[in-house]
Amino acid sequence: MAKFSLDDVDDEGGVAKRRKTQRGGGGETSNPPSQREIKGGEASNPPQKETGGGGGEIGVTIDPDLLDCSICFYPLCPPVNQCENGHVACPSCWSKLQHKCHICNLQVQCRNIALEKVLEAAHLPCTYANLGCRKSVSYSQRQVHTDTCEFGPSSCPIPGCAQKAFSGEWLGHFLKDHRFPCSHFIYGQSCTIRFNQGDPYFTLFGPDKELFLLVNEPVLNIGNALALYCIDLAHLCQNDFSYELMVDTDSGSNTSSVQLKSQVVSIKEWKRGEVRGSFLLVPLGFSLSGEMKVHVLINKKLDVIPLD
Repeated sequence: MAKFSLDDVDDEGGVAKRRKTQRGGGGETSNPPSQREIKGGEASNPPQKETGGGGGEIGVTIDPDLLDCSICFYPLCPPVNQCENGHVACPSCWSKLQHKCHICNLQVQCRNIALEKVLEAAHLPCTYANLGCRKSVSYSQRQVHTDTCEFGPSSCPIPGCAQKAFSGEWLGHFLKDHRFPCSHFIYGQSCTIRFNQGDPYFTLFGPDKELFLLVNEPVLNIGNALALYCIDLAHLCQNDFSYELMVDTDSGSNTSSVQLKSQVVSIKEWKRGEVRGSFLLVPLGFSLSGEMKVHVLINKKLDVIPLD
């Protein structure tokens, strides 16, 4: 059986490192690209550095480029196949090359079980650990997690806007590009806004730079569904905010209202026609003028500091 060649992979890893530098984004962190600490499980060699706790883990230093596909430069994932000379690549790249090695042109013929075990045992912090993600993922699943991590960059929730940004950057974007219609508010104090039935959303800016979106979804032949979402709050818990909505009627002398109390739903994407969580249904004809007078009250859960 052919053996896995570390020399060959090291040469390929150097190429991968240069390509990854040129590609940019998608996985680089503040750690040096040449070496990172990867936690592993069992090892056949004596451990060089104990991590303590008696859990059987050891700390090792390895060039992560050795664990990347030498063709597309993304992390390898099982099954890892190799040619007769031990050159490896991901299944997708082997398929595109009709299972012939891109280095020596030999046929790909067997799996590298040892490398697969290394990929499953090696764990790294999330690429966005510096932004608050505390998850540790296996190296083979790192790209999958990076693409879906809530701390990663997201698209603007406003339909038709192509802006992408990280957490903490959306407030400036909304102040520049989606400021109107908008209003500022204070937690625990009700504010009244005028909301046209045809307006898709209303932006609310909090005193602590939080950003909220009051969306208006028309329901055919029924009315309008109002819901409040918070934007750019990946670091906060889902139940950190609650809100109350009340809409008064302007149909004649009889005064009536519809009300809702609910928890604020945090979103990174908003699609027209979809409502997440609870919503306030304003029936057709409730506002004869076509303008809804909406009373909004948003509460923020205070951090409780335990007494000594």
